[in-house]
Amino acid sequence: MTLSLLIFTFSFLRRYSRIFVLQPKSISFLERTKNSESFFRGIIRVISPTELATFAFIGLMLVLAFFFHDDIDFAGVIINTVVLLLVILLINFIRSRTNSKGIRILHVFYIIAAVVYVFKTVEKLSFAMHGRDYDNVLISIDRSLFGGADPTVWLFQHIPVIPLFVEILQLCYFSYYFLPIILAVEFYIRRKNEHAENYYRDELEMLRFIIVYGLLVSYIGYFSLPGIGPRFTLFDFWSISKDLPGVFLTEPIRWFINLAENIHPYMTSAEAARVVTRDVFPSGHTEIALLSIILGFRYHARWRWVILILGSGLIFSTVYLRYHYVIDLIGGALLAMVTLYTAEPVMNALLKLKRRFL
Repeated sequence: MTLSLLIFTFSFLRRYSRIFVLQPKSISFLERTKNSESFFRGIIRVISPTELATFAFIGLMLVLAFFFHDDIDFAGVIINTVVLLLVILLINFIRSRTNSKGIRILHVFYIIAAVVYVFKTVEKLSFAMHGRDYDNVLISIDRSLFGGADPTVWLFQHIPVIPLFVEILQLCYFSYYFLPIILAVEFYIRRKNEHAENYYRDELEMLRFIIVYGLLVSYIGYFSLPGIGPRFTLFDFWSISKDLPGVFLTEPIRWFINLAENIHPYMTSAEAARVVTRDVFPSGHTEIALLSIILGFRYHARWRWVILILGSGLIFSTVYLRYHYVIDLIGGALLAMVTLYTAEPVMNALLKLKRRFL
C-alpha cells in the first residue's frame, strides 16, 4: 500500500507540474532530465528549516517503528509517516511553482496541521514501546520536592473552588492552541516583499522554527517517559466536573480536549486511562506558553501582554486542573530554555544541509 501511494503521488506531481511549466510535445531525454532536476531543486529551494526539522523527526519515528515493530501499530505508523512526507513534498512543490498569495499562506501555516498529525502518530508509539506508564516515577519526584505532598491534591484542598476562577483557568489552558498562532498571524502581516530564498531568518520563520522544533523535542520526552497525569492517578477522572465546576465554557472545552485525547463520554475512568494520549512529561503546554511569551517580547508583538497573562494562567492551570505534575512543568520550562539556546545552531545546520543540494 505504501509503495502504491508513493508511485501515485510521484506520478501526480509530475503531471501537476505541467500546469506551471509549459513543455513542447517532443522533448529530448536531456531536457527531461533537466526538468526532473528542476522539479527536485524547486522543492529544496523553497523548503524551510522548520519543514526540514519535521522531516528529521519523521525519520526518527520510522526508525523507532522498525525497531519496535512487534509491539506497536506498525502499519498505522508507516501510513501516517508516509502521508506526512508526501504532504510536505506536495505543498513545497506547489509553492516552488507559484507565488500566489493563497499558496504562500498555505506554505506558512499548514505546518500547524502537520505537527498535530505528528503528535497523533507519536501516540501510537509512546506507550506501546514501553508497555507501561511512568506516573509512579513522576509522582515520587513531586512528593520528594514538596515534602511528601501531591501539589494537585494540595491545591484542591487549600484553594476555595470558585466556578468563575475555574472557568478562567480552563480558558487559559485552552489558549495553548492559539498563542503561537496569534504571533504567527501578526508576524505574517508584518512580512513584506517575501522571497523564498531570503526570509529564513525573519521573525515569522524564527517563530515557526522555535515552536515546531520545541514541540518535536518534547515528543521525544513522550517516547521516553509516557504518563497519563494526576487526573487519572490521584483522582477519579470523571470527578473533575463535580470537584472543579466551571460556568459556561468549561465543560465544552473539557469535552473537546478529551475527544482530542481519544476519550469519549461513555467510557469509564479505567477505559479512558487506557486510551488517553501519553503526553504528560515534559509539559508541552508550559514549554509553548514560555516560548510564546519570550518570543512575543523579543519581537515586540502587539499582543505580548495578553500572551503573558494567558500564558501565566495556562502554566498554573496545568496543575490546578489536574493535567500535569509539577515536575512536568519543570521539564517543560527547562526544555523551553534548551530550545531557545539550540534553535539557531540547529537552524544553521539545516540551512547548510539545504545549500549543499542547491
